[in-house]
Amino acid sequence: SSALGSGPASGRAPYVDCWPGLHRSRRHQRMPTDCSMILTTTDKDHTLVIQDRKVSSLRNPSIYSHADLATPGGANADPFGKSQLPFTDEEIEDYSRIRCCVCGQRVLPEEVAQHSRACVLEPAPNLILQLDKWCIVVANLTPMEQRSLLHMRRTEELAKVEELETELAEKTPRLWWMGGRFGYIISSRWLREWRSFVGVGRPSSSTRDRPPPPINNQDLFELDGSLRAGLKQGIHDDYHVLEPLIWDMFFQVYGGGPVILRYSACGAQPTIEDEEAAFDGDWRDLRPDTGHGKAFDPITGVGFDGELQDGFLWDCTGKGLLANGSHFEGRVSKGFPDGEGREVRPHGAIFEGVFVNGVLHGAGRVTHPDGFVEEGEWENGELLGI
Repeated sequence: SSALGSGPASGRAPYVDCWPGLHRSRRHQRMPTDCSMILTTTDKDHTLVIQDRKVSSLRNPSIYSHADLATPGGANADPFGKSQLPFTDEEIEDYSRIRCCVCGQRVLPEEVAQHSRACVLEPAPNLILQLDKWCIVVANLTPMEQRSLLHMRRTEELAKVEELETELAEKTPRLWWMGGRFGYIISSRWLREWRSFVGVGRPSSSTRDRPPPPINNQDLFELDGSLRAGLKQGIHDDYHVLEPLIWDMFFQVYGGGPVILRYSACGAQPTIEDEEAAFDGDWRDLRPDTGHGKAFDPITGVGFDGELQDGFLWDCTGKGLLANGSHFEGRVSKGFPDGEGREVRPHGAIFEGVFVNGVLHGAGRVTHPDGFVEEGEWENGELLGI
């Protein structure tokens, strides 16, 4: 069976004819126009006719036997007579289509196969298969070469992480227009495997002859893709929080995922309960620098959804700092306000209205630092008329 439905019933189940007016047995009577089902019971001497529930709002639904049909003047004496309205073109079109249980779209029977190939249910992020880089690297290496590479990996990875941790401890965080802190969530189970591999954790047979597999955060998720409830932070518990630089090193070497980024607006180390964030690009001073992503402060609304360049709003929607030093809220295109928004410039002037290429163009208002207000229609940054 396909995602669009299953085949006909088999075995000793009653025969069900779902197509009106088309019957292969002489035992069945022809149903002129209504969409009904004829059921032959196990004793084969009594049949039931069940009207389609979908038509119940348009016609009088009924469940009746053939004996009732033969009763003159009965309540169901003329169920298919003139009292029954014919199907409309819309009803016929609707009945002839099959509903896809994945996307909900209704398709014609002859289009089922083509739709099944195109309509694919995306797996949850925690169920996406990951590539094991180690298997590819050692495919053509001799056992001696593998042991040599393994020793080099252990030494270099441990030295790199220690170097990054020393650098982070000595680095003074710089002010940015988003005052919070970012952190990546990683499974403590996987991190314990890595610590065993480089020799700073409890020895494990799984990392004796090879490095850990790709980063695997699947144990933090339910089967439906949602995070498990009650997760605890700690190397010996469920998850650990990594600084962006250390996460990038692990991710470049091992791959895997899914990536879990969190943002703490108060500036403390994030936890898995903090605000969800995403960023794909370069980091600088522990904050996003150039790339695409999304992060917002839930209290102040400061943040971005789109592209940053050199730490400034570039091609996105957000509330933050532009490269010219202005604080802007709205849509930004190529580093300039574009569309309706509000800009506070470094000298204190406030520009509100519709922007085009960084200047007011349309209805707008300018409030100068001394309180003087200019309001009206603007064209290319110039106020029109009086």
